[in-house]
Amino acid sequence: MPDETPLFIGEYEDIPVDNKGRLIVPAAIRRVLPTHVTSLVIARWFDGCLAGFDPIGWQQVLQQIREGSHKGRVKRQIARWVMGGAAETRIDRQGRLLVPRKLLDVSEITDRATLSGVGNRIEIWNPERYTEDMSDVGQNLETFAEDLDIL
Repeated sequence: MPDETPLFIGEYEDIPVDNKGRLIVPAAIRRVLPTHVTSLVIARWFDGCLAGFDPIGWQQVLQQIREGSHKGRVKRQIARWVMGGAAETRIDRQGRLLVPRKLLDVSEITDRATLSGVGNRIEIWNPERYTEDMSDVGQNLETFAEDLDIL
């Protein structure tokens, strides 16, 4: 059976979020989802954003948390943070995803969002926070690349 894990890439700016918390999932992201996938798991993530996973990707995250080397309090806190607030939500026929209000609030997303494909997940950001984060990365990119030995 071929690997059906999607590879999410690209940045999608100025995505409207309506007053019900629905945002349009860009067509380029919907296209890489396996045909049988009609929902995403949305979870609190790191750096102040949310993350959206297809069901297979979500299972992989759960496995990483369960099997991770951290023990005790750290493991419980990570599990609580990521899994505790997660919600599976369907992509409707208009390509919209309903993000629970609590998740939008924790990530400070109001009427606009920036989506970023990051391999196994889609990150959903407050646009200002995303710009700040990317600016920080841009200032340190060469150092990061050298540390990862990819230059």
